[in-house]
Amino acid sequence: MMRTAARQAFPQYQNRSGWNALLPPREVRDRVPTSRSFASVVIGAGYTGLAAARRLAELEPDREVLIIDSSELGEGSAGRNSGFLSCGPNEPRANRHGTVDEAAARQIRIYKAGLDWLRSLVETHRIDCGWDESAPRLHAAATPAGERRVRASCSKNRRWGIECAEFDRSELTRMVGTDYYRYGYRPESTAYVQPAALVRGLGDTLPAAARLLERTPVLKVEGKGPFTIVTSRGDFKADRVLIANNVHARALGLLRDRMIAIYTYAALTPELDPSELARLGELPQWGVIPGHRMGTTLRKFQNTRFLVRSGDSYEREMPTARVREMLTELYRRRFPQMASHVFEHVWGGVTAITHNGGLYFGQVRPGLYAAAGCNGSGVVRGTIQGKLLAEMACGSQSALLSDRLALEGPNWIPPEPFRSIGVMSSIALEQFQAGLER
Repeated sequence: MMRTAARQAFPQYQNRSGWNALLPPREVRDRVPTSRSFASVVIGAGYTGLAAARRLAELEPDREVLIIDSSELGEGSAGRNSGFLSCGPNEPRANRHGTVDEAAARQIRIYKAGLDWLRSLVETHRIDCGWDESAPRLHAAATPAGERRVRASCSKNRRWGIECAEFDRSELTRMVGTDYYRYGYRPESTAYVQPAALVRGLGDTLPAAARLLERTPVLKVEGKGPFTIVTSRGDFKADRVLIANNVHARALGLLRDRMIAIYTYAALTPELDPSELARLGELPQWGVIPGHRMGTTLRKFQNTRFLVRSGDSYEREMPTARVREMLTELYRRRFPQMASHVFEHVWGGVTAITHNGGLYFGQVRPGLYAAAGCNGSGVVRGTIQGKLLAEMACGSQSALLSDRLALEGPNWIPPEPFRSIGVMSSIALEQFQAGLER
């Protein structure tokens, strides 16, 4: 029974994160603390959980906080993304607090604060994660329909005060080494990181009041304060609990009718020689966001390797052989001139998707708080949500927290079997509509 519950609480990925595989070994913090009672327990050591634990320890340096994760830093979902950081709004919606444009302005203020805080942490603690704000993040389209969407996105960003530079096919070809894309733009306030290095660095530089416990699945949370946190390695007590494990909050009874798990897939080439790197454009580093959300993301990584990311599956990871075949074909389609299309690392990662793009944030009940539903953009958004959630739990007030509380949350998703029928049909339709954006 305990093993079954543990499996439901976190994904058992088929392969290591390729990003983490590039890094030297680190000492995993999996020694169970002698004390079993803490002022606060944070569940999940991704960007949201680490930010929440850090901020709690800053605000309450004399009160210990324990952060528990089922995996190890760099191997969870936080270390499996493409390493793109953005301040752009995520599907802003009108609500009782204001218009779509007002919601977009709130999101931009929040996410810029998140990017600024992350930058300061990287600089202060000298986290070696390849932080780069100079390389272009391009939103690029390969089809007429994709171009219409990308141009509309550029127009919206400008309306919301985000500066954008536009590029035609010839300019994009020079930058990225392929004439596959017909139009693109570059928004301001973006950055690149090596995501496994960033999350490891954030976890290994927590304040003294924060204690990290890895490889320890949380199975349930009981009580009304003090709470009992039941784990695979014994129980812990806490006056306050912050749940920051994204889609796995469902295993703890939260947001089961508000979010689903979607797996996406990525692959990294071996180190490429200079002649091969030159075929990937004249810039040492760049990234492409596709003109359709079911399209293919690309990244030339620090003039060493190339990343391809694509594919979506509902609640279950696809077989590695199928993923490798898919990503190889997408790579070959865009860069037929390469000498080979071999990948050294192939992996999957799971994220939480909500129907309307809204993120859950706030107090579930007295003493219990949660932030979940990142919709695949959790580095900046998760970080600032974790920070603000900790401030909320400590009773702090700020204009930024007021902005966050004014945003739309996730709406209801129908139960099974209607849910899986709807999601699978939607994935199939959108993949078809994506066409050559895939």
